[in-house]
Amino acid sequence: MKQLDMTSYRPYKNMGESCKLREIGDKKVVWPLIDHVDPDNPDFRLRIIALKDVNAVAELWRAAYPDVYGSIHEWILHPDEYEGRVAFADDWEKHCHSMPYAVMVGEDLQAGKIVMASIYTKWNQNLQIEASFFAIHPDYRKGRISSAIWTNLAMFYKWLENSGAEYVTVFCETWHNITQYIWFKRFGWKIAGIFPGNFTRWAGGQSEYRGCTVHFYRFLNDGGAHATQPEEWDLLPEIKDLWDYMEKINARSSEEGL
Repeated sequence: MKQLDMTSYRPYKNMGESCKLREIGDKKVVWPLIDHVDPDNPDFRLRIIALKDVNAVAELWRAAYPDVYGSIHEWILHPDEYEGRVAFADDWEKHCHSMPYAVMVGEDLQAGKIVMASIYTKWNQNLQIEASFFAIHPDYRKGRISSAIWTNLAMFYKWLENSGAEYVTVFCETWHNITQYIWFKRFGWKIAGIFPGNFTRWAGGQSEYRGCTVHFYRFLNDGGAHATQPEEWDLLPEIKDLWDYMEKINARSSEEGL
């Protein structure tokens, strides 16, 4: 962060009376290291990506999430796009601070195959992480490895919490509602909105469409204490009605998976 003398300037409006204020300074999200073998299913290992994994991980995304082809997320399909973006276990002490993306992989130790991956994006100055993508290889969406993944869901959440982030977001695709269920009903995240046509997505061949995404959010590490409350917001009546209704819906979220 570059310090500026702001004494000659004023905010558009004095805000923050409904929440805690703090001094502005350097803020940092640090990717936590994870390397975990499930004691109830010792064939499943959850760990951070290594350089040797990039071809297998890119191939996993092609098999499990090819819909990002042609989009701003297309880089995950190309192994040569990972270095310089992703934090690798090989240089962890440096990368956990400096790299904007973290990739967690799930490995079938018996088969020696990466069968799951999840990607996270961080913004240090906003103390924010986006849980960008999660996918299981089509051949592993049922069975013992799939069961191990679902029973370890709370570990993903704890990993986010240990990063120092105070605001976490996720978007879910709308060609199924499985991940919507996970974030809303298992993790207790709140609905932020539905974005029609938010991202381009692959339709097969060389065709594409604009897909709709559902967005969720959650505060971590006392982040909510620094967020302004509705009494400070200047909203149009229709938008205030929308907020009130969303609050009723969000009251139905639950944390049964934590």
